[in-house]
Amino acid sequence: MSRPPVRAIVWDFDNTLVDTRARNRSVTRRIIESLTGRDADEYPALRTQDAYDRATHRTQNWQDLYRVHFGLDADAVRAAGGLWTGLQLDDPTPTTWFGGIPAVVRDLQTWPQAIVSMNTSANILAALETAGLASAFDLVIGCEEVRYRRQKPEPDGLIRCLEALTGMTSGTVFYVGDHPVDSECAANANRALRERGAGLRVVSIGAAYGTVTDPASWDTEPEHRARDPHDVLAIVRAVAAAGIEAGAPLPRPDEMDNL
Repeated sequence: MSRPPVRAIVWDFDNTLVDTRARNRSVTRRIIESLTGRDADEYPALRTQDAYDRATHRTQNWQDLYRVHFGLDADAVRAAGGLWTGLQLDDPTPTTWFGGIPAVVRDLQTWPQAIVSMNTSANILAALETAGLASAFDLVIGCEEVRYRRQKPEPDGLIRCLEALTGMTSGTVFYVGDHPVDSECAANANRALRERGAGLRVVSIGAAYGTVTDPASWDTEPEHRARDPHDVLAIVRAVAAAGIEAGAPLPRPDEMDNL
């Protein structure tokens, strides 16, 4: 039996694997108070969880969030990045894995899996160890491993991940994420792969169970939407079973059950 064309599954971390919204807001409040000397509630985006969630989805990445909503300059944004890991590891706000994610991750171990995130590797690895899932992932690429100006939606971290996991062998790699920046990153990675002449294709899956916006409204709409973590498993298995080559059209969601 020939190897299926699916080569790997790459995940975002925050609000794709783990619901980190409350902790991220808590840490951001502490960072902003430390850097500005102002009460966090003076900033509308920090007053409630809903306001914070929507602010993160209106901005491209965490640097933009800090610039647009908190008025930090470039130096202060870099200082904020330096505070993030320690405060994350120290913050007592609980986080939870989305229901079904641990089982889905384990079921997908037929293929290499990795995480490409704008959180830090230390935070991600700590969460994986606590959940007993560290062995399920071959690679974790955090924000500190990608140059400051080349964070998502630039494809650098994702391309680095593809090189390590696939050796750029032709096939399909899935990138699962909850934020518009994730589907844009996948699209940028595909452009970079075409420029290289690589026979590898990145397929984006919008993690609709962890997002506050409908993926259908994103500027770069993902190719698939997962309303539940188990949808990710179904999509990957369907593509593998169909023996789809890189560049060929994927089955529609309503065709998945027939494969």
